[in-house]
Amino acid sequence: MSDDRLTVSEKLLLAALAVRESHPTFSAEDLVVEAWKKYPDTFGLSGYASQYPDSNRVLTNIMGTKGMRGKGWLRKVGEKQYRLSSTGLSDGEVLLNGQPHGRQDEGSQALRAELDRQTAGALLRIFSTPAARKRLNNDSNSLTFNDACGFWDITVRSNANTLQSRLADVQTILERALAAAGANKSGAGGLQVGSSVITPHQLSTMLLLHAEMQERFQTELNILRKRTDERLEKRPKTI
Repeated sequence: MSDDRLTVSEKLLLAALAVRESHPTFSAEDLVVEAWKKYPDTFGLSGYASQYPDSNRVLTNIMGTKGMRGKGWLRKVGEKQYRLSSTGLSDGEVLLNGQPHGRQDEGSQALRAELDRQTAGALLRIFSTPAARKRLNNDSNSLTFNDACGFWDITVRSNANTLQSRLADVQTILERALAAAGANKSGAGGLQVGSSVITPHQLSTMLLLHAEMQERFQTELNILRKRTDERLEKRPKTI
């Protein structure tokens, strides 16, 4: 895909992929500089595009429902400190593969390996949660919102952007794992994760649980979706 067909958010995602090669955790300022270096016409200061970056252009496209965090691409890990989420890595892989011949970054293979490592770790976490165990034991009626929060790796104090990122991550992780497991109608096959084998049927069950809990706890989730002040959030552990 040529630069002129990329959206502003997609350009920022490619810039974030470039930053993470040397800084897996990066600051908003790191992203400002890298985005300007890669796309000065888009992220340069008006009238001085070749000399200075327009930090406001980048920052406004990090936040908000249409920004990188709203798309679930970034996880906030500190004050103006970010890491690419599994969804960001997955969508970034697609973007890199869509670049013209000769421009596909050599880091694409490393990116795929990192995403696979994240997927494996996240799967172990998801299947160890009370929500997953209850569903696999046919005890869905006793599910609570706290169980759902554990499944999504959020807390009742999480804000809208964190919620969006976590929901998108769980969806991406389960879908990627299901594709890797080679799911079929009979439920044969499986995915080796550590010492465990996770079957396509189990992955499909988790995807259904993910969707059903969003519907079941819609009222509670809508409260989080209205929360935009990130200073109120106590950071949960990451996966």
